[in-house]
Amino acid sequence: MAFKPVSHKSRVYMEIVEQIKEQIKIGHLKAGSPLPSEREMAEKFEVSRSSVREAITILGSLGIIEVQHGKGSFVRDFQNTKSMENYFDTFALLFEIEPSQTLQLLQVRKILEPHAAALAAKNATPEDVIKLREIQEEMKKTLDRGEVSLDPDYNFHFHIASSTGNDILFSTLSALSDIMHRSLRQTSWLSLTSKQRTTDPLLEHEQIIEAINNQDAETAYQIMLKHLEEVEINFKKNLKEEIR
Repeated sequence: MAFKPVSHKSRVYMEIVEQIKEQIKIGHLKAGSPLPSEREMAEKFEVSRSSVREAITILGSLGIIEVQHGKGSFVRDFQNTKSMENYFDTFALLFEIEPSQTLQLLQVRKILEPHAAALAAKNATPEDVIKLREIQEEMKKTLDRGEVSLDPDYNFHFHIASSTGNDILFSTLSALSDIMHRSLRQTSWLSLTSKQRTTDPLLEHEQIIEAINNQDAETAYQIMLKHLEEVEINFKKNLKEEIR
């Protein structure tokens, strides 16, 4: 098994996810086999154990591994090697999307994420709210430095999904958010600091956090919908600029 240290310039846990998926796909990690311990993987990847845990959580939500408490994490037993290859090939294809498909993806997010925010308002723990505030603070610091990064925004939406308490919804939104993140990372069409935005995305995030903290499902729903509508409007404007 050839795990290698990950770059610390991007989302560390997603690099771990990709490496583990690749090891499964090429057969170095076989169906039913255990993953190395958190400590061993942290040493091989040269990351913290918390980053490894985040990666394991994502892989479990995607149905790629099964976590057996007290025993460890195991590669799920797909029906056969071919079905495993088809699964990863299909999943990989989703990451290569055209601008028109990005707009379709935004439409899907507008359908699902407001409901996720509302559900998070009902089910989020105090620890979830603390984590959302930490992510929000990270985004503020990034913007204060004059930098534009999609990572804190991704983490914000990812953690709301994980706060719903619904594993299927979490898995679906995680995949959608990651596809969107990869798509936008490859373009200059969307910027959190775009002067074309008519609202402040940071303020919208803060309002969503407060609604979740107050267990106000309706407000959480409405603000998340407004937030994603602004993302869509801004994307369309920047897309037009890019085409000119």
